[in-house]
Parts: sequence; structure tokens; C-alpha cells
Amino acid sequence: METETAQISESQQEQSVQLEISGQVAVLRLGTPDERYVTITPARMESFEQALAQLEGNTAVKGVVIIGSGPGLFCAGADINQISGVTEVSVAKSLASRGQSLFQRVAELKCTTVAAISGACVGGGYELALACDYRIASDTNEVRVGLPEINLGIIPGFGGSVRLPRLIGLPAALDIILKGRMLPAKRGLKAGLVDELIRSDGTSDKGYTALEARAKEIALGGPKPKQKSIALGEKLLTFTGIGRKMVAKEARKKAHKATGGHYPAPPRAIDVATRALGMNIKQALDIEAQALAELIITPESKSLVHVYFLTEEAGKRWKSMKDEVEGAKVAVLGAGTMGAGIAASLLGSGLDVLLVDLDDKARNRAAAHIEESLGKRFKYDAARAKSSFEHLKLDGSIDSITDAALVIEAIVEKLDVKKQVFGQLASLLPSSAILASNTSSLPISEIASDLSNPERVIGMHFFNPAEKMPLVEIVRSSQTDHRSIAFTAALASKLGKYPVVVEEVPGFLVNRILSPYLAEAAWALGDGYSIVDIDRAAVQFGMPMGPLRLLDEVGLDVAAHVAEIMSSSYGNRMETPPFTAKLASLGRLGRKSGKGFYVYEGKNGSPDPQLKDLLDLPDEPPETEPEELRDRLIMSMVNEAIRCFDEAVAGTPCRDAAGQIDLATIMGIGFAPFRGGIMRYAESVGARELLERTEKLHDRHGARFVPASGLKARAASGNASFYEPIEGSSTIQ
Repeated sequence: METETAQISESQQEQSVQLEISGQVAVLRLGTPDERYVTITPARMESFEQALAQLEGNTAVKGVVIIGSGPGLFCAGADINQISGVTEVSVAKSLASRGQSLFQRVAELKCTTVAAISGACVGGGYELALACDYRIASDTNEVRVGLPEINLGIIPGFGGSVRLPRLIGLPAALDIILKGRMLPAKRGLKAGLVDELIRSDGTSDKGYTALEARAKEIALGGPKPKQKSIALGEKLLTFTGIGRKMVAKEARKKAHKATGGHYPAPPRAIDVATRALGMNIKQALDIEAQALAELIITPESKSLVHVYFLTEEAGKRWKSMKDEVEGAKVAVLGAGTMGAGIAASLLGSGLDVLLVDLDDKARNRAAAHIEESLGKRFKYDAARAKSSFEHLKLDGSIDSITDAALVIEAIVEKLDVKKQVFGQLASLLPSSAILASNTSSLPISEIASDLSNPERVIGMHFFNPAEKMPLVEIVRSSQTDHRSIAFTAALASKLGKYPVVVEEVPGFLVNRILSPYLAEAAWALGDGYSIVDIDRAAVQFGMPMGPLRLLDEVGLDVAAHVAEIMSSSYGNRMETPPFTAKLASLGRLGRKSGKGFYVYEGKNGSPDPQLKDLLDLPDEPPETEPEELRDRLIMSMVNEAIRCFDEAVAGTPCRDAAGQIDLATIMGIGFAPFRGGIMRYAESVGARELLERTEKLHDRHGARFVPASGLKARAASGNASFYEPIEGSSTIQ
């Protein structure tokens, strides 16, 4: 049978769709095989429109298959660059309406339509799949389905907010939309986002061929996939007015609790999804487009898009080392909490791991922890969890570490012990092996000082718990070479972490910025502010938890040790009152001991009323302006972050140091993502206002708030940018 291939102009080939018509079935291939990710661009939309015009006029076609151009591909949604550049509601609505119109034409085709998903099918890509009659997917690790738009401060705007509730019910749809969920194939099937999974024989090419064959069979009237039905209760909550009101009320309550009311997108998503169910498709799409258009220009969305680009760049920056890292053997020395967590992260990313500890009991505890951790990570894929665990080898002798490409040391935080261990490792391994320390405070140059190849020694600072925390500080000394930096950062990227390269200053980057914030919380406590007032001020700004609660989570013994190091390193501006150390000396270590600033019974904690007498605290705080407590906490971090930027503490040897500080403060501290990171926050406020606020705090509270020289210089230069070096600073160009 002859095959007709639609002709696409040469100017559109790179961002096109390819239409192939063979008898009664048409195949619409998204993109070209050499594209790593297929996104929705204006050129691709124009190409899609041309292909649809041919299909709409062809009465011989009985079925249409929409599929990626090759294995592991479908459509990863809209081009985020388009979102970042839109600043007018009218422009945004026009773009949304165009996408909606395009997908509505797919929905109105007078034939069976099948989305055949072989890779990422998220955002606009999944909204395209929603416009089809059926959605089938390869049962492979490459497949992800869902609507992550909420993570960019917007809502699904190409029909997703309208169609998904009709497909799986309002409660389930809001769960997907509000959490920005992107599900793997099996979970997508269980949730009803996918109708059928196509098993492959283990090779992606043949799996793609089987997927296309099954899609064509469905399109031509063969056995249909069994679509998940909506349970009766869910139907009542979805398709009745009173049911929708109940769902919306509960969803708003949960969203506000999760976001603190800082993000405008969740309530708009709830409103659109709920109202759309009571409208015809045209009306529903219009309110969806309007909501998207209004959200896309908000500061919150622009900040979240900024964060998105930072995370994307973090993964791409070290891709030149990807092949060298792939399959590398890694050893972890130390089977304590951090060592076990690091090993679990490595195993979960498909690496072989040797975990070494002299203590039999420590190794056994670590093995149990790792097995449990992998079980949680792959809770929908027990076979993968088991397979990953089988790549773990345990040993009780450091002499067993002989062929690792990289060793991560996670032992006691004592310089003399680390130096001795690194000397042993250097004698056991070839000079090409990288020696990394998970130290949170010790200088890398000191650890490497007695070694003949100090250029291969580096810090790889994970945050606790290592399996969950997304940031890894890559700490370089003046002697660490580029290969060691690149390999270690690439390994962190493989683990799904965000590596940020930092200098070996005391506290590195994150703890240096965080320490004055935690110290200021203690000073405020000593001034008579209550625990509730202090932590509430931080949460209302957008921090995930208050500083005193954070101290309890970290552990007051650990916090007191870090505070001592920071105070001795930086003097008055890092000075801390003795409250944390005193509580630690009394055995009140925070959550792990059941008491700290809070008393913990079960999961939740409540402020301990005995602290006032225990720490001899004042009854009332001084009379001040309402925003002073917030400024004391936040400006302590901002002031230090500006110093870090101007001293080139972060980003080296990268050029975008301010962006790296933004990424580190969000992923390592939890600095409000909707503000885009600490440097973006400083940029939004402006140097002059920040200086005014800092000087006011300096007048009231002394040396802790001496304005950074870079802050004063930028204010004097007419609100100069915090993303550009100021004259006289050491920021790397």
C-alpha cells in the first residue's frame, strides 16, 4: 500500500511534526529523531496546524496515531522560554487560546485518535494526549505523564484543567494538578492517566515499534484499551454542583496549608477545574486561558521560571563528564547515617557501591537502612528496589577500596582522623581516583595537605537526609583540579541532585548564609519574642519552617558546634547567644531527644513553656515596628549572601555565581521558591531599600548588621544589580 508523507517546509524541519498517511491510518510524529526533548514551539504549532488541515479534509482516514519521532520521545510540553518572555495578559491569553484551539481540533477529528507515549509526556504534551480518545504508553523508565505547570506558578492552560477532571474525576485531577505530579508508566496507568501499557522486549527500538503497532490497531477499530472508570462517589463529587463545592472547599484548605497562601496558582487551578465542569467546552477553555494569562505575568511565576532554568542548567552544566560517570565504581567510607544515606542515593541511581566500616553492627544497620530507603524510593517497582540493593557490597576493611573511581568519606568530623584516612586511601588507589569528603566544616586543603596529589581531593557535602535533600556542595580548595570538580558534580547530577561549586571558606556557602539567620532567631528569643512569633515571622515570609524549629530538626548539639566554628571564623556578625549550647548540655538535642525549643510528642511539636525560666528569658519583646522581627531574620541572610557573591564563594569556575547562590539557598535552606532565591529577592527589593533596612537594624542591634560593602556600593551606584560584580569585588568574570 502506498504511503503519503506530508511535505513540511525546510524552515520548519527542525521543529516540525511529520504526517504519514497509509491507507486508513495516519501517523503524526512529533519532532525529529535527533531531538532530545520535543517541546511545543510556535514553529511546531504551525507545522501541527498544517498536518491537521490535511487530516480534516481526508475522509479516508479512520484513525490517527500521535507518537514521538523515536524511542523515548513524545512531547515535554511548552517551550519555557516562551513563558519567561511573556509580560502582557493579552499576549499570554492569545498563546493559550492558540494551543487550546489546536488541541480542540484534535478532539473534534471524526476518527479514532490514539496518543502513543514513549517518553516524557508532560504539561502541554499530556494536554495533547488528553485531547485524544485513548492514551497508551511503553512500560519503560523513560515514560512520565502529568501536568507540572503549578511548579512554574501557572495552571495547565491548553485544556488540561478542563479535560483531566472529566477523565479521572475532580478529586483525583486536583491531586495531580496541585502537586505538579509527573507519574511513571505504571503509576500513570493506575491513576487513569494512561489506558494501557505496552511491554517491550527490553530494547527501546522494538518497544517503540510494538507501541506504534498497537496504537495503529486501536486506531483502525481493533480491541480498545479498558479505560479506568470513575467510582460512583467520585462521580457525585465531580458532576454535581454540591459535590464540586465540597471538593473545592477541602482542596483550598489543603492548598493554603501547603503554600501559606504565597502562591496564586493553586487557588486559581481549583477555581478553574471546578467551574469548568459546569460549562460547555468553549466556555471552560476560555476561563482556563484567562487564568493562565493572568498567572503567567505574576512575580511568583517569573521567579519559579527562574528556578526552573537554574535546575535545568545544573543538570546540563557537567554533561561532558556523563559518560565517564556512567557505570563508575564508587566507595563510601563510613556506615553512619550520612554514609548509609549517600550509599542509598548512589545505588538508587544504578551505581555499584562498596560501603566500608570497621564496625559490624554499623554495617548491618546501614544495610537495613539502605534496603528500606530503596524500598520507599521504588515502592511501585519492587524488582528495581531489589536489583539496586544487590549492587551493594559491604566490607570491614579500608584495604578493600582498591578500584573505585571516587571515594566519599563520611566518618567522624575530626581533622586528624580524616587526614590519616585520606593518606591510606591515597596509597590504595591510583592517582586518577578522586577522594571526596562529606565534611560540613573542615577545610579541604588541610585534609589534603600531606598528600602527593592534593588536586584530586574535594568536598562533596551532602545534606541530611542525603536521600532526600536535593543540594550537594562541591567544595574546591585552591589545588583541586577541574577534572575532580567536573566528575564529582556530574556524579551529583546523576543522583538527581543539584551540585553547586563553592570555595572552602568556613561554613562553605549554605551554612555561612544560614548561620546568622539561626543566630538572630536566638537573639530575638533573648529579646523576649516568643518561639511562636519568631517561627511565624519566617514562615509568613515563605520559609518552610521557622529557624527555631529548624534548629531542633538539625540537632542542637550539631547546631552549637557549627555556631562555635562560625563565630570564631567571622567574629561579631556570627556571634550567637548561649541558648542552643545550654539546651544541648542539658540533653535537649531537639527532635531526636524529644525536647529542644519544642517538646515532641509523636509527629508534632509544641513550644516548651518551661524555656522562659530555663533560659531566663524576658516576658515581653521591646516595642518595635511590626516588620522588624522579619527583617532581623531575613536581612541577616541577605547581607551575608551579598558578601558571598562579592567574594566569589559560589559558582566558581562557573560564571553565574548569583544564580548558583539562588539555587543553593532554595535547595539547601528552603529559601522561598516563589521569591526565586535570595539574590533574586535582593534584586526585587533593590539595593537602596535593603541598605536602609540594614542600617536601621545596625543602629538598633549593632555589629551583627554591619551592611556588606557590596550592598553599600550598589546603593551608591543607583541600585546596581546583584547579578553583576561591583567594582572592586573579587567575583570571577
